Amino acid sequence: AWVAAASAAGAPGRWPRMARLFPLFCCLAAFAAPAAALRLGAPLMRTCDASRRKAAGRHLRQLAELQALPAAEACEAAQATLANMRAEGLPLNVDAVSRAISLCGCELPVAESLFESLVAAGNDSEGAYSCLLRAQLGSGDLDRALVTFRRMLQRGIAPRGRNASPVLHALCAAGRQVDAMRFSGRLVRHGLVLSQEDHAALLLLHGSRASPRQLRRQLDRLLREHSTPGAETAAAIEAAVAAVGGSAAATRVAVGHDGRCPCCGGGLQLLTLPEEQREQVRSVLLSRAHQRLGSRGSDRLRRFSRWLEGQPAFDFVVDGPNVGYANQNFEGGRFSFAQVAEVVSMLQRAGKRVLLILPAKYARDVVPNHTSSSQPDDRITAADRALLDGWRSEGLLYTTGPGMYDDWYWMLATVGRGDSQPVAVTNDAMRDHWADLLPARDFARWRASKVVPFSFGAAASAPRDAAAPPTHAVADPPIADPPPAHEAPSLRACVGSPPPYSAEAQLLAGRWHVPLPDGAPEGEGGGAPEPVGQWLCVSVVPPPRVRRAGDPQVAVCR
Repeated sequence: AWVAAASAAGAPGRWPRMARLFPLFCCLAAFAAPAAALRLGAPLMRTCDASRRKAAGRHLRQLAELQALPAAEACEAAQATLANMRAEGLPLNVDAVSRAISLCGCELPVAESLFESLVAAGNDSEGAYSCLLRAQLGSGDLDRALVTFRRMLQRGIAPRGRNASPVLHALCAAGRQVDAMRFSGRLVRHGLVLSQEDHAALLLLHGSRASPRQLRRQLDRLLREHSTPGAETAAAIEAAVAAVGGSAAATRVAVGHDGRCPCCGGGLQLLTLPEEQREQVRSVLLSRAHQRLGSRGSDRLRRFSRWLEGQPAFDFVVDGPNVGYANQNFEGGRFSFAQVAEVVSMLQRAGKRVLLILPAKYARDVVPNHTSSSQPDDRITAADRALLDGWRSEGLLYTTGPGMYDDWYWMLATVGRGDSQPVAVTNDAMRDHWADLLPARDFARWRASKVVPFSFGAAASAPRDAAAPPTHAVADPPIADPPPAHEAPSLRACVGSPPPYSAEAQLLAGRWHVPLPDGAPEGEGGGAPEPVGQWLCVSVVPPPRVRRAGDPQVAVCR
């Protein structure tokens, strides 16, 4: 390019000036050539990458299919597959090597050699450690698995259930009580919550070793972390207590509607959220309002909270939109003030003080229509306006500001300060309220004690959503009126009641009362509940702690 430019210059006097431009032409050529190469090579590189990914995927599928072969054949075939990957120039695939480690559990030296190849390449992941641990445990080398687990922790990899639980269960099955206790303690210190199966294995271990003190401590940990144990866990509790023997006992009892245990006389309670957890819910709701509307949103919720504290205590808070739109999702459906009025009036006739939450847009002359009807809004009737005016005059209507979710208001009311913590009437499944609100167990406790369903019809009940936590305690009879002779059955409301006691493990007078999942009634309200629920009454009294004569500390007997 420089020669051509110099030749085009013509006059010999211009050659010195063109010579000074020679470095510039060289730089331009140096940059232009790689750019052109990249433009031409990029499609080829993408094609090569896609081909390599396709080949790697084919080998991974081959490794997955080897699980159906006998152990020795599967291990040999897995090594051959890895050799083929290396022959094809494919990079070391962590998933492929991890699967090969799992397939070579019958030949532990081979599995460990494959794992060390990952370590040498700096690709030792949590999944690879889990595969190696399963291979070592499968070969019966528990001590080597413990060394591998400690090595994993030293590498800064946090324990997970899939790598920790197999080791813990192997320790329990081997009867190594001290090692199992130390191992479980290390897991807890690393922030891992033991599963029900993990607790059950430890319970059975302590029972087989006739250690009532350790059994009681483990039982306390289990039921505080998992307050509604499953059928297998409940069976493990019974078996462990029976193995300890002595004064320990686990008795199946039928608890009636009054919550009284026929074995020990203890009374089950309806568990609600303590003040610190109610404050957590209030803080989360205020934060959500602030994220949506800034300080204007959080100020509106605070104003509602102050207003609520200045009112006499309410018994129920009604989710107005949820009630008004019930059974209205059809062409011609609309927000039904009559349905809201029926629920409010029925609760008032039962002697309850009611708070009704409605968005401000439903108190105007034209209200939106969020049903499947083709009409986007409706003009309220004179009867609807009379209902609104009556609710205002009675002081039971609170309208939410524009842009605010009405659900925040009734949720905030259920966790209010002081005595005003009404029960919410809604069929809302609350799927969009779960995140950051409460831990799963506490959310289930709040919902069971502070949220009840409603329905309309002659013998209708409003079952909770399938995702709702089960409630095995017996509910109070639902609040309902007999059908008036002048009213259509479809407008008769039925509102559930909170259960008289919570279906959670409860410690009463030193005895654990554990709900059994089999045969326990749902108690959701709306129908006639069965009069009893099955529970375990568990008594494990550790022996007095006896110290040596030379011990300067004072012996304490419990």
